[in-house]
Amino acid sequence: MNLVYRKIKNKEDLSEYLSKVNLFKEIYPFYKIIVGNIDELNDNQLGYFTLEENGNILILMPFRLREIEHKVEGETYYDVISPYGYSGPLYNTNTSRAYLLDFWTQVDLWYKEHNVVCEFIRFSLNNNYQFYSGKLVPTLSNVKGYIMADEKAQWDAFKPKVRNNYRKAVSNGLRFEITQDSTNLEAVECFHNVYIETMTRIGAASEYFYSLEYFKNIVQRNKDNFALAFVYKDDIAISVELILILRTTMYSYLGGTLADYFNFRPNDFLKIEVMNWARKVGHEYYVLGGGRKDDDNLYHYKKTFFPNDGDVLFYTGRKVVNTKVYKALDKMVNGSKEAGTPKSKISSKTYFPLYRQP
Repeated sequence: MNLVYRKIKNKEDLSEYLSKVNLFKEIYPFYKIIVGNIDELNDNQLGYFTLEENGNILILMPFRLREIEHKVEGETYYDVISPYGYSGPLYNTNTSRAYLLDFWTQVDLWYKEHNVVCEFIRFSLNNNYQFYSGKLVPTLSNVKGYIMADEKAQWDAFKPKVRNNYRKAVSNGLRFEITQDSTNLEAVECFHNVYIETMTRIGAASEYFYSLEYFKNIVQRNKDNFALAFVYKDDIAISVELILILRTTMYSYLGGTLADYFNFRPNDFLKIEVMNWARKVGHEYYVLGGGRKDDDNLYHYKKTFFPNDGDVLFYTGRKVVNTKVYKALDKMVNGSKEAGTPKSKISSKTYFPLYRQP
């Protein structure tokens, strides 16, 4: 078995990557959106591993290889982070344990040979963290709800506040629309406008100000696996959500709401109408994600829609490949007397890597 590393530097590289993703039987849509507009890539960071045997691709994993600003003893080092969203290795469900073990063994060897200090991975929700060679950290509880066939039973399961907000939205004359038409670029532009206004309002980091081209590419690459949901007040789109779909599971990916219309309760209205649509087309689950941290207000808001459903744990992987350099970088940046975080103490509450903490 052979581990191959490929960079994604241009449209041709990206097309080759997407063709390899499409070889797998079941594909999380997140693997198709690791980058939006390829022309915006100027740092040479994006690439992917494939584990291959006799010309067959068994495992694929995208990641960003980031150069570390600080040198150690004159040497340049790097760290690895997965693209935003659910990620980690992609493989078919019948892939043997031996292949997975060999994949991580070869990845770790590649890291050592290419001055990679550490690795941070956001795993998918399908247990693709199996046999991970680093520290597996339960990071966030993700709200995942079952779409009941009985609409009244679903309604009764909502928290009273959700039902009241929905009634208020109806009385305010809100209107719901949803599209899966990848050629409807006006809908994409409408979504983008509300999304960017929301990111501006909340003071989001620059990395979350995705371009219009990013969203156009998302719908083009996931023609059968996306939906754009809108709530209108009169003819104004006031709340939006981009949904990614894997078989019968919907993932709430990105969205936004205009602040001037909060009192009309468009968010609750949108979520319930998405469920009503999902019920009609045969989708079974709705993943709303988690909070910014466990048990915060955002998590509790999402939980009001599915208070009786069990959460799904979102795991991250954290691995120190070169302990000596990791400690040196931490001491250089943070001035720690006892620099470095022992593997046993790495947790979701510990920023990783320490030398990149804000």
